[in-house]
Amino acid sequence: MTLPRPDGEAWIFTVQPLSLGFHRRLREHGVTAPFAPVRLARDSAGRPLRDAAGVVVTTTDAADPQFVEQLEQYHQRVAVLAVAEALQVDPQVSFEARPPAADAPYGAWCDYADALYAELESAGFSAGDLILFCDAIARLSNLIGDHLQQARSNFSSQPVIDSR
Repeated sequence: MTLPRPDGEAWIFTVQPLSLGFHRRLREHGVTAPFAPVRLARDSAGRPLRDAAGVVVTTTDAADPQFVEQLEQYHQRVAVLAVAEALQVDPQVSFEARPPAADAPYGAWCDYADALYAELESAGFSAGDLILFCDAIARLSNLIGDHLQQARSNFSSQPVIDSR
């Protein structure tokens, strides 16, 4: 993969596709999408709305500033973890941050992703570079077109339990 630089130079990287269990491992290590806060739906008088069965109606607030910030951070973490996995085959790339041990406390992978982000930023990577990297990784991993739609719907959703 070639990453063009503003000065006309190009950085060349060797990347691999994401492993089949990449998304599952993220969930297992606590890298999950946040949930939008739930609010009670209210009428113009401020009373909670109820459905036909008398159950209080709730709504999610996807514009909540804290949720938006957490969602942005989640996407940032997924992106840098994907880049780190894809670059494992490049002998010229190494990160100071090391993946947490198997028995690391919950949330250690989020700290690891944040450390990777800081390293990429200090190395001169931009948000656009991260997007180009993720696009190349998605193409290499066959996460384009129909595959992308399927992967998006399952990216970090909770597992579905079959009640049959």
